[in-house]
Amino acid sequence: MKKILTLTLILTAFGFSANAQCPVNDSTSMGGGLTPNDVFYSFTNHTVATVLNNNWHMAFSVTGTDFPNGNYANGVAIRVNSGGIPGTVLKKLNGANAANWRAIDTTGLYALPQLLDSDSTWNLSAFTSGYKSSDILNFIWGNYSMTSHNVTGNNVFVLYNKTAGWYKKVFIKSLDYDTIWNVVISNVDNSDSSYLTINKKSYTNKLFVYYDVLNKLVIDREPVKSSWDLLWTKYVTYAVTPQGSGLSPVTGVLSNPAVKVEQNIGKRCSDVWLTNRTSAVDPSISAMGHDWKMLNMSFTYDMRDSNVYFVHAQNGKIYEMTFLSYQGGSAGKSRFNMYEATTGISDIDAKYAFNVYPNPNNGLLSVESDMVISGITFVDMQGKTVYTNNGAGTIDISGLANGIYVITVQTSEGVYHRRIIKE
Repeated sequence: MKKILTLTLILTAFGFSANAQCPVNDSTSMGGGLTPNDVFYSFTNHTVATVLNNNWHMAFSVTGTDFPNGNYANGVAIRVNSGGIPGTVLKKLNGANAANWRAIDTTGLYALPQLLDSDSTWNLSAFTSGYKSSDILNFIWGNYSMTSHNVTGNNVFVLYNKTAGWYKKVFIKSLDYDTIWNVVISNVDNSDSSYLTINKKSYTNKLFVYYDVLNKLVIDREPVKSSWDLLWTKYVTYAVTPQGSGLSPVTGVLSNPAVKVEQNIGKRCSDVWLTNRTSAVDPSISAMGHDWKMLNMSFTYDMRDSNVYFVHAQNGKIYEMTFLSYQGGSAGKSRFNMYEATTGISDIDAKYAFNVYPNPNNGLLSVESDMVISGITFVDMQGKTVYTNNGAGTIDISGLANGIYVITVQTSEGVYHRRIIKE
């Protein structure tokens, strides 16, 4: 005889998002205005660090390249803070090099193309813009020598902010033995010249070390790379806005190089699960990017809650994540739902072990199985166990709000899981 359990689910006043049926269970806050921040986030420890993002202009890679065996571009990247300090631009001067450093001509500077950091990988940067794998030893700012094992600079760049009224010419003199950065920076008229030296080995387990060209300060601002999965930050990319489309500073989410993301489009978080996700892993660091929100004509943000992400985090687990709201301005606050998408979400085997009906339901739920049921557990989308029972008799559960739960049923043949939706 089938064992039948009737579960009465009572609605409480907690409430769930009308659009997503997934509750907000975490958030990050970047701040805004004149003091924007970067937020480094871990699925294990949540916000790991919140650091100022308007006090640096250049970021030098401190990861190893391992010439000539490794990823050739891995350790030679130099990124530019064009998003955290709006108006900061990098351009490469035609025909400018070390030989004519003191007499470079900036005529036509504004007409030159702006060089941007890649949002597909950390390894390709504004200073290496145009790098081609077919010419693997030419990193644009310099070339690698198989004899000296140094990358020697051969181009001069101008880093400037027209609104703030400053212009700096930059020559990356060399990267010695994949260890020592040597950089010359001065005003275009050769005044205020400085020589920068950075030793990669002083910054272990980091991606970049940062430099303030105006105050001549080296800044160690990153948490160790093994401690975070996602980075909330500002960067320049091609974007669509109410004013039109083109290059624009955006607020987005980039991922740690050790993290991979899948983006599922067209279903909400209550409709797509680990077992039926539709997308392949996207290795791009901007797989999440900025377009989970859209700026509308009222200059507030509409959410694309049909973008669901599966994040392969550094702790070896996969998390389902959906952005539910974004508040710009001085808050810069993102609210989202995330939970570990493990066997508790996979119901392939469970459908043969027990039946749950109706599902979705409006408060009355029955579970039946040909096997002896010895225990039932309900877990909410925050990973919290909200009720356990030994499986005997009728169970009346109080305090459950509308939303999604994972029901775990312990039977004489094993433990099985199924998702349920309370509407």
